[in-house]
Amino acid sequence: MSRKFPVISSVMFALFMGLLATALMAGQGTQPAGKLVLFADLNAFAAPTNPNPCTARNRFKKGELVGFRLFAVDGGTGEPETSAEIIVHISSGGRTYDLPTLFRGVPHKTPEGRDMPIRPGMWTTKWVVPDDAPTGTVDLSATARDKYGRTAEWKPLGGVPSYLTIVP
Repeated sequence: MSRKFPVISSVMFALFMGLLATALMAGQGTQPAGKLVLFADLNAFAAPTNPNPCTARNRFKKGELVGFRLFAVDGGTGEPETSAEIIVHISSGGRTYDLPTLFRGVPHKTPEGRDMPIRPGMWTTKWVVPDDAPTGTVDLSATARDKYGRTAEWKPLGGVPSYLTIVP
């Protein structure tokens, strides 16, 4: 009778080790491959009826709509990190605006009830330049955080020509 227990124990041990190895390998696939990377651009967001509904630019007048298109990717795979939460930060006229973004990889409706186009891997937000905004460049950045706790920051590069600028 003592011989059955070692055989049963060996089978159970092998089964346990197989399940453990499977669970560990499955967990490895959920880990990020690289750093979280964030990049963005500025656009003039306009109504779909406008001939230039999404034109890249950085100079805006008071009352105009500044659009932000942002992309958060896993630096190891180049794939969008869809769990990222991104906030755009603007400092203008002594005020700070923290603008949450909308992940555009899933369906959304406009405030008017129209379907928004799906843009896989893109986040967007907008800011209306206040009527009392001073002219000149605006301090601008964006921060992201994903479900793994990785963070990333974006700031415009290239100096004054690429900064968000309020013009008369």
